[in-house]
Amino acid sequence: MQGNEQAAERPEKQAHETRKHLIRAALLVGWGLVLAVQISATMSDPTVSNLIVSAAFCLLFLIVNINLFVIGWLGSRSWRRVSSKLHGAAYLSEFHNLPNRNYVLAELRREMPRARTHNAPFVLIQLSLENIDGVRERRGDDFADRSVNGLVDVLKRLTRSSDFLAHLGGARFCVMLVECTLEQSYIYLKRVPGTISVSDGRQMLDVAVTARVHQYDLESLYATDVLRDLEETKPLRRREQPRMDALAA
Repeated sequence: MQGNEQAAERPEKQAHETRKHLIRAALLVGWGLVLAVQISATMSDPTVSNLIVSAAFCLLFLIVNINLFVIGWLGSRSWRRVSSKLHGAAYLSEFHNLPNRNYVLAELRREMPRARTHNAPFVLIQLSLENIDGVRERRGDDFADRSVNGLVDVLKRLTRSSDFLAHLGGARFCVMLVECTLEQSYIYLKRVPGTISVSDGRQMLDVAVTARVHQYDLESLYATDVLRDLEETKPLRRREQPRMDALAA
């Protein structure tokens, strides 16, 4: 759907750019005609006044075009800077500057066609802290935040550079394991601790980690469907190896 929208917008953008180039060309031709007439008049009657007028026209021509060029360059530069900020805000979470849900969807849209073409499935894993709202109520925001940070630190150490870790919101994170099957994903899951140990200032307390696993079936066409399937998948039991029947439940 997004691809269709982009394809529809492309001809409109091209037509807009064409109109801009035509207007610029028309202005240059108009200025050229005025200068040609003035220079021709000056050459036929090279008086001081005609020379001054011709020099003024040439100077004005240079000033106007340099001004337009500078304004266009600064505007383009400013737009690129703003666009970069907006792009970053759209694809980065405020939490640890991790990729966010939008990034996951964009990555899925890139990865799904490749997986279908090469028959190379990938696996999505959602890892979250169990009942984080209850933990926050009982232990406070500082304890809950340190628990989430502890989970992020663990996942950053475990996730390969060829895969990626993203923040889905709250205490929920997603790991994409590319060119990976459901059974192979257990190698990664075995390294993820079942709990995150956090100090409350007096003792170490364990916050349980919940895992959901979904292998792309090479059939779904929409990234939102794949991510929804992951989020609706039944959580794995502690140290339970991922199985196709467990995911279908």
